[in-house]
Amino acid sequence: MYHTLPAREYQNLSYRDDVCFIINRILRPLDTTEIQEAYSVMLEAAGHYGCQHWLIDLRRDATYRPRLLTTFFPQPGDQAGSLTYLAYLVSPTLLAEMEALGDVPAPDFYEGLAYRARIFVDEQAAQDWLAGH
Repeated sequence: MYHTLPAREYQNLSYRDDVCFIINRILRPLDTTEIQEAYSVMLEAAGHYGCQHWLIDLRRDATYRPRLLTTFFPQPGDQAGSLTYLAYLVSPTLLAEMEALGDVPAPDFYEGLAYRARIFVDEQAAQDWLAGH
């Protein structure tokens, strides 16, 4: 079941209790301060529910900004001792741009880090990947 959580006006944040997912839907392009605030709100919710599975929906922002993706990576100490899984949802156009630039990390990129991440254009595929970890 989905539970709507308090969030900023530019994000829709929810918790899915059957699989322990935090779902963060970014509703419009964000500036740097808003990106940091959106991450903070999501991290607080994840800590509250003890949830290490995050779905971050960036499909409403069609501009490729590498910093947007890396801002939502867990930072050292955010969830100490817990491996966090991040599924990013992006538009097909944005994914094609990232692939053309060679900016889609291979899965082994995350070895030794406190998180694993993958980029998706299909929400069901993203949720299936999260549920498998």
